[in-house]
Amino acid sequence: MSDGYEKFRTFYQDFSGNQVVGTGTGDTTLKSVRNTSHTIFVQKVHVQVTGASAGKTWQLTDSASPVREVTGPFPTDTDGSHYDMDFGPEGVPLTEGKDLLLDVSAAGAAGIVTWEAYQKLTSVVAVGSA
Repeated sequence: MSDGYEKFRTFYQDFSGNQVVGTGTGDTTLKSVRNTSHTIFVQKVHVQVTGASAGKTWQLTDSASPVREVTGPFPTDTDGSHYDMDFGPEGVPLTEGKDLLLDVSAAGAAGIVTWEAYQKLTSVVAVGSA
């Protein structure tokens, strides 16, 4: 039996995933929105630091200008640190038409970022458009 989180990801488009972050990784697009008429909703985020780097942080944002902060910043000072964020089944929306990004303050830390999310059509689309 599915939970409320899975129901949203099944009814709309599942946008969950993960990103391995290496010591040389900089800012990264985690997931690109389908088009400007869609919105990504982030339900859960898990961050695991496997290679510490003092004074560095990771943060999830969107690609809007100015950026919309989704969660973080997460310090990467200690190996084995982990952070869990739960925004509920409906999730927190990014700015419409914007991508989900990992904002790395500076290279040096390593780990993995995992997220549960979905995207849905949130504005009217003209007939025949993609």
